[in-house]
Amino acid sequence: MAQDVRPKPEASSDETAPAQPVVPGQPAEPTAEQSADPVDTAERTPDPRDVRLTRRVHVVLGIVIAVVGAWLLYRSRTELAFRGANNEPGPGYLPVLLTICLIGLGLALSAVWLFGPQARKGTAPTLSLSLPAMGRALLVWLALVVSAFLIEPLGFLIAGEVLVLLVIIVIERIRSIPMIIALLLLPPVMYFLFDILLEVQLPGGTLWY
Repeated sequence: MAQDVRPKPEASSDETAPAQPVVPGQPAEPTAEQSADPVDTAERTPDPRDVRLTRRVHVVLGIVIAVVGAWLLYRSRTELAFRGANNEPGPGYLPVLLTICLIGLGLALSAVWLFGPQARKGTAPTLSLSLPAMGRALLVWLALVVSAFLIEPLGFLIAGEVLVLLVIIVIERIRSIPMIIALLLLPPVMYFLFDILLEVQLPGGTLWY
């Protein structure tokens, strides 16, 4: 009697292939998680030396800012009158306020990088010492120096506008119209607030007050 021979069903492609046995002395094949690109992993993990350098730079910078602010505060209190003859804000009113804020910001910077959770764990952003980043930082300092030299001949208002224009055009290259308008209005608003409302005498120039 002939027997019915049924063909074996083909293995489905969805079925999981059996695990390959591990031969002693032969490395096992990496899994999907282990086969990630090592370059991407290295880019996500900051160098411990960069982390330490960034932390030290911010701590020292905060201390320097606080010390300079304290020295300027001392000079503002001893060389400039805090109040005028009629008890109005004098020439030293604005410098005292600014130097107090400078001291507070310097101490806060050092404290954050000393005791902050991200700084202690090493997950805080690190400094970029590449040439474009260093050049951008130098441009910021150059813009501040240029505006400081322009205060005496042009006055606070125009020197402030020159600083804003340098930031917009040269450093940041801002293209947002609302942000450009807000930055251009910043020096006139400060002039109106301190010189007119608070009657604090701002630096005036020989060509333009």
